[in-house]
Amino acid sequence: MRLIELPAYGGAAARVALRPLNGADEMSLAGTDVPAMLDLLARLATRSEGGALALSELSIAQTDRLLAALYQRLYGDNAECRVRCSGCAQGYEFNLDLAQIQRAQDADQPAHTEAGGGWRLADGRRVRAPRYADLEAADNSHALLSRLLLSGDIEPAPERISEFLERAAPVLSLDLAAPCPHCGRAETVRFDLARYLAQRLVAERPFLLREAHLMASRYGWSHAEIMALPRDDRRAYARLIESERAGALRRRAG
Repeated sequence: MRLIELPAYGGAAARVALRPLNGADEMSLAGTDVPAMLDLLARLATRSEGGALALSELSIAQTDRLLAALYQRLYGDNAECRVRCSGCAQGYEFNLDLAQIQRAQDADQPAHTEAGGGWRLADGRRVRAPRYADLEAADNSHALLSRLLLSGDIEPAPERISEFLERAAPVLSLDLAAPCPHCGRAETVRFDLARYLAQRLVAERPFLLREAHLMASRYGWSHAEIMALPRDDRRAYARLIESERAGALRRRAG
């Protein structure tokens, strides 16, 4: 069990326990969209003092930090992105450093939050960080800002609220400059951590089934027993089996 300290982002800081991912969790992932990834995250996260954690209690910024902690536990800081240039149609790759992005976001945080929660803008308006429930309830950006405004009026200059919240409650869904290395065309790529992580896990499902097959064949364990193993343990067992098989083949060949 790993404890994650989530920043307050204008509300209350949170300490969340994140249990290890197992095969049953991986198989439960129903798709590669954000709701599917949040359902998986909800299976893994609990309150540090025990008890269920409702992700609806967290801001989107806090939820993204929790997703980042899960991603980094599984894959490290690096995220490799593949792009196809809209100009020359050549494919290319670029890397993101999630730890570096988070450090930059933290360094840009507003210094002061209101005692009752949220932030006060320079023009006197008070706002709070958005939650996923706000996105679901709002039909457009104006309606969303209305939900996030604690005092004052949206007009004039609602864009000031949006710009402030991008800095005060940063998310890991970003538009990134990724110029084509082949023709030099300026490309902007949308990176969404929740979708990216879901896509990686779904793409690995054939490996999960192979690992389950190896262990069932070697140890006689049931599917449920194998799926209950933490991912790291399951992979370690699979590597041992494959190493033993490779050694036996070498001895036969020699």
